Amino acid sequence: MKKIGILLLVGVFLSITFPLAAQGVREPVSDPDKVIVNMAVMQGPSGFGTIGLNRDNGELDEKTSVNLNVFPSPNEVIARLANGEIDVAALPTNVAANLYAKGVPVKTAAIVGEGMLTFVTTDNSITELGDLAGRKISIPGAGSTPDQMTKIIITALGFDTETDVELDYSIASPAQLAQMLIANRVDLAVMPEPFVTMALNSSDDVIPLLDLQALWMALTGTGNYPMTVIVVSDSFAEQHKDRVPVVMDAIRDSVHWVNANPGDAGHMIEEAGIMKAAMATPAIPRCNLVFRTATEGYEAMDTYLKVLYGFDYASVGGAVPDESFYLDY
Repeated sequence: MKKIGILLLVGVFLSITFPLAAQGVREPVSDPDKVIVNMAVMQGPSGFGTIGLNRDNGELDEKTSVNLNVFPSPNEVIARLANGEIDVAALPTNVAANLYAKGVPVKTAAIVGEGMLTFVTTDNSITELGDLAGRKISIPGAGSTPDQMTKIIITALGFDTETDVELDYSIASPAQLAQMLIANRVDLAVMPEPFVTMALNSSDDVIPLLDLQALWMALTGTGNYPMTVIVVSDSFAEQHKDRVPVVMDAIRDSVHWVNANPGDAGHMIEEAGIMKAAMATPAIPRCNLVFRTATEGYEAMDTYLKVLYGFDYASVGGAVPDESFYLDY
């Protein structure tokens, strides 16, 4: 009787465990041909245009998905590009040129953001460009794009940046600089979006004085300058050549979606840790988010980098990038 009981228990046990084992066999196996693209963006407007990549949990097609990583500064993105952790990244144009000059194996694939800088003031006595003489201009960050463009524009207007105006870098954070303007503790500054919009919407005393993009276009006879680009690592471009167009088409679609849906995009931007929706949403229409392939944007990038080189060759790594800097996919 004991043997019969044991056999019955074994039979019951097998009837329970075999179906469970069979279910395990039917579980899906990851597709070895699927490519996961590790992409990096920074906190701030340079990451706005790509947020649409997260709409379908990063799935671009059956064979391609994007893992979007957000970092607080270019330095962290640069380090990960250099050691191969990142395949694709959004970076300031001159930072991309510096990487290329230093031998980091990357190429520029597209422009995703154009200039969005504005002279703003709380002093209504400043009514024309000549009124800038002798004034202190606050700039968020020495060596930053706002700094470079301010020096170029001020010099083009006939001012000496050493003697005719004072460039003040004591407030490095654009968010803090906006708050200082709103509180009337700074009266003249150059700021990027979305901080210009934040300041204008928060105080009637803050007024736009000069659109740097309009002046750039008048001075150079070209279109707006490329402020943010997408770079692709050489290893990714070589190993997954067929996926590069898939990723770029998805970024193009993302930029268009963000421009058309600033409210929804703002919420996703906040969820990703790029910026609060309350700041991002109203600023998106003023952020000049675009998508142009490197081929389409070559002239604008080349002009911009040549101007930077002529003004401060170190700002682009000591040399204007040659044509191999641009990825033709």
